[in-house]
Amino acid sequence: MSGKVLIVDDEKLMRISLESQLKKEGYSVKSVDNALDGLKIVKSEEFDVVLTDLRLSGISGIDFLKEIKKYNQEIIVVIMTAYVTLESAVSAIKEGAYDYIAKPFSTDELIIKLQRALHHKNTAAEVNRLRKEVQAEFEFWNIIGKSEEIGKVLETVKSVSDRDTTVLIRGESGTGKEKIAGAIHYHSSRKNSPFIRVSCAALNREILESELFGHEKGAFTGAVKTRRGRFELADGGSIFLDDVDDIPLDMQVKLLRVLQERNFERVGGEETLRVDVRIICATKKDLLEQVKEGCFREDLFYRLNVVLIHIPPLRERREDIPLLINYFLKKFVSQYEDALPDISQETMNVLIAYDWPGNVRELENVIEHAVAFSKSKGISLDALPEYLRKVDIKTDLLSMDLSDKQNISLQDALTEVEKKLIQWAYQKASGNQVKMAEILGIPRTTLRNRLIKLQMFEKAVS
Repeated sequence: MSGKVLIVDDEKLMRISLESQLKKEGYSVKSVDNALDGLKIVKSEEFDVVLTDLRLSGISGIDFLKEIKKYNQEIIVVIMTAYVTLESAVSAIKEGAYDYIAKPFSTDELIIKLQRALHHKNTAAEVNRLRKEVQAEFEFWNIIGKSEEIGKVLETVKSVSDRDTTVLIRGESGTGKEKIAGAIHYHSSRKNSPFIRVSCAALNREILESELFGHEKGAFTGAVKTRRGRFELADGGSIFLDDVDDIPLDMQVKLLRVLQERNFERVGGEETLRVDVRIICATKKDLLEQVKEGCFREDLFYRLNVVLIHIPPLRERREDIPLLINYFLKKFVSQYEDALPDISQETMNVLIAYDWPGNVRELENVIEHAVAFSKSKGISLDALPEYLRKVDIKTDLLSMDLSDKQNISLQDALTEVEKKLIQWAYQKASGNQVKMAEILGIPRTTLRNRLIKLQMFEKAVS
């Protein structure tokens, strides 16, 4: 592993010797005899490591280190000194030096130090790259929708992100609860600290308790070593508990304690551990109904329900479907650097008419399937999964399954049908109100009044 190294040392013989040795080892090397010249070079060229003496003329190696770190935190600095003391070493490390090496030293010793420094730099760069990728996933522009419902969700997220308020996210499976939780964390002051995710539904009681709170060695059969739990790992950051409604009642007591006191014990342990975490939970069920049925603790519900964010199912915000389709097309097509395919009007009508029980997650999978099976630049019905090709657009828009109904509100039913018809016209006319009115066979003023009354397509009536 080689890299670019700058040597700063006022001892000419030492400087020339080091430069020669490192070049033989494959490093790209420059050297100067003072910190001021060293600083100029650092600002004009990129270096992986700066190897500097602690005692220099003009300004000291420590002051040189400080100036380097002001300019670029990512440059690795290794201090050389013939006056090695604990005090000077600690001082250098506190100011941002990666390591120090005491003179006289062998070439092998120096190469080991440089290899470790470069490995640290590369690892830090990779971690930083991955962190940026994760943060980008949860940016606001990745929460797709222009509907009033999604607008309210985003407003709430922006309001609560930089507070430590406990948030409860409610929504059906596939609506994007984890994405909302991530947006809250990565737009908070905790964004550079861990964001730990736990699916409470995927684990049984014994495993869940150990996952959340950790365990001590020998706490149970198979506990061969002490293990830190998710709350410990999330210290300083946020923990996202998905499907919190699946946590058993006896476990809910321990979770309530963490919420109230921010402390707990590992399974089989006696030491009380304190953590600083922000708690974000998600549920696919109505927790208040769960409380009434005795399946969820009332005191825990009120601790979690500080700020409630409800994510509507996709069938209740059909005007967002074309935007989501376009977003997923860009996501999957870009992997192969193809042009963005057109979707036939017939195909778009089916995608808008379908009720999407799997919500946004199901739509994403369908678009990935469609991209994979499209035979030309366009996406037709043939590219959709078979079950979608069978959707009857007319029936799906207007029919209701009344087989299990005992009574029904006629006004509510008529309002729902009216909404679906207006949504259909909106998509067909690309939001143009004049064309919508023509398609529906009503005056534009009547259409406008219906839009306002039904609170639909806010941008179209503004």
